[in-house]
Amino acid sequence: MALRGREYIYARAGLALVEAARTLGLALDVDRLAPSLRDRGQAELIPADEHLALARAVFGRPARETIGIEMAQALPLEVTGLWGFLLRSSGTFGDMLRRAERYMRVVNRYTEFVLEDGDGQARMTCPHPEPSPYGQRDQVVFTLLGHWIAWGRQLTRAPIAVDEACFRWAGPRDPAPFEHFFEGPVRFGCAQDVLVLRPETLALPLVESTPELGVQFEAYAAALVRQMTPETGFVERVRQGIAEGLLAGLATEAAVAGRLAMTVRTMHRRLDEAGTSFRKIRDELLRERAEGLLRERRVPISEVSFLLGYGEPSNFHRAFRRWTGLTPAAWRAANSGTADLAS
Repeated sequence: MALRGREYIYARAGLALVEAARTLGLALDVDRLAPSLRDRGQAELIPADEHLALARAVFGRPARETIGIEMAQALPLEVTGLWGFLLRSSGTFGDMLRRAERYMRVVNRYTEFVLEDGDGQARMTCPHPEPSPYGQRDQVVFTLLGHWIAWGRQLTRAPIAVDEACFRWAGPRDPAPFEHFFEGPVRFGCAQDVLVLRPETLALPLVESTPELGVQFEAYAAALVRQMTPETGFVERVRQGIAEGLLAGLATEAAVAGRLAMTVRTMHRRLDEAGTSFRKIRDELLRERAEGLLRERRVPISEVSFLLGYGEPSNFHRAFRRWTGLTPAAWRAANSGTADLAS
């Protein structure tokens, strides 16, 4: 996603890269490459350029020709957060892939695969761009396609094999490791990067599947997708904090920041990254509530002022004129077609 010209990505993607690299003995200077990871949870955002730096440290340098399939096997399912819930609530390997594809289109920076069913087989095609922003495209593709096979084996506890694996790469010096990993014929120098799977492979059940929780996890996933932008994520939390504090007189910057367990400075920084400010959020909220109350003819303007937390009606009048260019009485008359009640 892009915020004020800068893109962000979920921290869990960077955490998974770091964990896989450590498993393979690859040294990554995380403090230098992705300093935001130090204080971010899996479901929080980090600058996409930090994730890019981590990926380039893995794929951007001359590396062993099997680094892609090694990373595919090392990427931990445990760090996936939402993915872990969604995948485990799927009934079969095919259901898992279809669900993953659906959400990847929304939450990932790049599509990892497109799943197409037909003619008695399924095709997982990787549309990763050329050149890859992450480094060696061929190795990135092996990771993007391969880790779904590795996760499928973990969740089905079955030796998932591809019917055929085709790659654009001209080919390795030794194809044996690739044939061993995909457990099927591997062809190089092809027009597309694609794994071909049989229907019976897609039908493999997940051993610890909890399909009865699928609806709940889908709802959770949808809520998380809505939080993909700070406008409905962090900014919404600030907005909620302001709303809860209005009547109690606790809608100040310090009070809301305290409610969010952070300093005012940190709150300002994150709102600035989101392209907004505390005052803008507060004004938008107050304006929305003021207009809603003013549409209710039975609510006197003086009471509207009180309900919005204004100690003096004159302060509300000035604020409302600043927001709309009209007095509360004039706005009510224009939007209800009736005269204003006594204030």
